Amino acid sequence: MTDQPDIKAAQEEIVDDFALFDDWMDRYRFLIDLGRALPPYPDDLRIDDWRVKGCINRAWLHGEARDGRVYYQASSESEIVAGLIALLLKVYSGRTPREIIDNPPDFLERIGVWENITSNRINGLKGMIGLIQGVAAKAAG
Repeated sequence: MTDQPDIKAAQEEIVDDFALFDDWMDRYRFLIDLGRALPPYPDDLRIDDWRVKGCINRAWLHGEARDGRVYYQASSESEIVAGLIALLLKVYSGRTPREIIDNPPDFLERIGVWENITSNRINGLKGMIGLIQGVAAKAAG
């Protein structure tokens, strides 16, 4: 059992947090702060297997299934990408594979991410989501 909110509530919390900001410059600053708060990423996981495909800046996202749940850790050289990673980890890390598979990151559209980041970052974000889903699918069998 975990003490984190359910996955829908975690997504709603992010939507509510972003609603506090009037413009995207403030939202970018918020993303940067989230990215800076990510825990350190182990050097031994900075390998191609965990490198986010499509990301211009180097970024890594590692997933591991343990005790019926999937745990993720990640890092990026880009502060904004690191912030996007932080959002995804808040929603998906520590969840069951089925929860991850059954709950696409709709909150990203609701907070306006797709319209407010560059096409290169969109590719990287899609790569992160693909890694998250791929690890969950593998863990689900």
